[in-house]
Amino acid sequence: MKIELYRTILCPRCLYVSRALKKIVADSPQIELESIEVATNLTRTHQAGIKTVPAIKIGNDVLTGLILTPQTIRRFIERHRRMLPDNPTAVTESTAA
Repeated sequence: MKIELYRTILCPRCLYVSRALKKIVADSPQIELESIEVATNLTRTHQAGIKTVPAIKIGNDVLTGLILTPQTIRRFIERHRRMLPDNPTAVTESTAA
């Protein structure tokens, strides 16, 4: 399963969500995390429908909010995990520049 994290480098909430996601990914080898810097990827961010950061996107669904707790993030991921067949992929993290 691929998770996209839309963030900015100066956003403290983004840093918090990024750390929470990295812990979740460390426990779930079937998750691929891609971190997208909004300031340098404006077109991609707009095309994804992202209006605010931090934003977590899985498929066509987006989770965003002022306070995204680890529990909220886990529930969002688990809801999507149940919809997918078990097909483990390598854990990777990339940063779009």
